[in-house]
Amino acid sequence: MNTSSGFRPLASAISLALLCTLASGCQSNIKSTLPVIETITPIVQTERLCPITGEPVTEVDEFAFYETYPVYCKGRENARQYASLSAAQRARLGKDQVLPQKGISNATCPLTGEALTAAAAPVVYEGSVIGFASLADANQFRSLNAEKKAKLIAQWKAEQASAGNG
Repeated sequence: MNTSSGFRPLASAISLALLCTLASGCQSNIKSTLPVIETITPIVQTERLCPITGEPVTEVDEFAFYETYPVYCKGRENARQYASLSAAQRARLGKDQVLPQKGISNATCPLTGEALTAAAAPVVYEGSVIGFASLADANQFRSLNAEKKAKLIAQWKAEQASAGNG
């Protein structure tokens, strides 16, 4: 009885898998089917202001939430007041604390030109996080081909530069 014959199919399968892996690694025209995960790094805030009173706050102050993001307030009553507001009011008042947590540093949507609120949707584009006014706007941008994305962002940056100079 030859015991090594049972290992031949296994060794052949391993050799074939290794050969396929090495061959596909050498072919640059083969695209990976693995999902790409966008990494969003929050922006560290040096100063936070209470959305109700405008007073400086820290992480030891009371907080309420906008979606899953904490919004720090000066005192429990201000946190309760913020939490009792409508979603649109919380989005408008909480934007200065929530947008940095989402990694967003721009103030207007590249697609619509609207001022961003805490409801803004982040998209990673060429290593930078860009905020869009809504998830629908972000998805519309994602659906564009690379050429149209580049053209839209270039036009938006030019408009931002001219608005800053004017």
